Amino acid sequence: MGLFTRRDSAVPADPAEAFWRWWSTDGASRFSAAADTGQWGGLAGEMQQRLAAVHPDLAWDTGTGHRSRHLLAVSSEGDPALRRTAEHWLRCAPAADDTWEYAAARQPVPDAAGKTIEIEGRSLSLGQARFGLREDTGRGRLDVVVHHPLFGQVPQDRRLQVSLLLLDWILGEDEVTRWVGAVDTATGGTLDRTAADLRDAVSALAAQTRNEWVVMEGNTPDGGVIMVLARRPLRWIDFPLFDLHTEVRLAYDDAETSGLPTPASLELLREKEARISAALGTRGLLAARVSTAGTRVLHYYSDSADHHGREVIEDAVRAVGGAVRSTPDPGWTRVRQFS
Repeated sequence: MGLFTRRDSAVPADPAEAFWRWWSTDGASRFSAAADTGQWGGLAGEMQQRLAAVHPDLAWDTGTGHRSRHLLAVSSEGDPALRRTAEHWLRCAPAADDTWEYAAARQPVPDAAGKTIEIEGRSLSLGQARFGLREDTGRGRLDVVVHHPLFGQVPQDRRLQVSLLLLDWILGEDEVTRWVGAVDTATGGTLDRTAADLRDAVSALAAQTRNEWVVMEGNTPDGGVIMVLARRPLRWIDFPLFDLHTEVRLAYDDAETSGLPTPASLELLREKEARISAALGTRGLLAARVSTAGTRVLHYYSDSADHHGREVIEDAVRAVGGAVRSTPDPGWTRVRQFS
């Protein structure tokens, strides 16, 4: 008679890995045939069901690949929290081959202007869409207005849905997140910019954008000074897995009458920051520094799944006498005011 009994327990499988097992054993061959013939049958519903097991809010699309014949892309629809799930789905994917490649965001469609969308019983030829573009120089973004001759016959929410999908197809989902600010629709007017003009405008904006640190200064309610040094551009999409915000507080006793650190305090603060940043290394990044009233706050972002990385930065902060607090922030909302 044994002293121990074995208790069988079902360990839940990773839904993303389960998706790729289905894809490798059955899905890929059937989707290849459908993509080649245009005969999809019930495959779209099956794909939606399989992806819903990974996350019900993931969208998907197929198209022409850059290196392979076909592309399978999932989309978080601009949701920073959901993007981590899409990235995990992609990391579990098989290597690209001659037939299929994969992406965690919608990719640009070379012939987007030649596509047609069926909406509200009408066929909208996307080649008829025109755009109004306004550069927001302070934010490094383009505000876009989208017009189509049939928009007057379509409800506003559906017009916006079509517009966002069209922008994704023209620029790619990530580039929309990086460079497009406000999006609106128009049912009339004289908008005359084409999809090619939109791509050129984004390319020009990207070419003139430089990675830099920007100094901002303001006043506190009691008349003190607050000084901010922030990274520009400051965008979560450039680091989609850095979804953990770590706030580091470093006190300084030697302050100017404005509340900002004296040169001696500044030198000590720099030494402490250097030790913290060196400990974190490439596991994260410093997004902004805020100094006021005897306290410097450092805003770091890192990967919430990197538990050892979180321990490293927290240990480094405590070693230099600082206070630390980490909270989830996939959209970088804690530093949005500095962007």
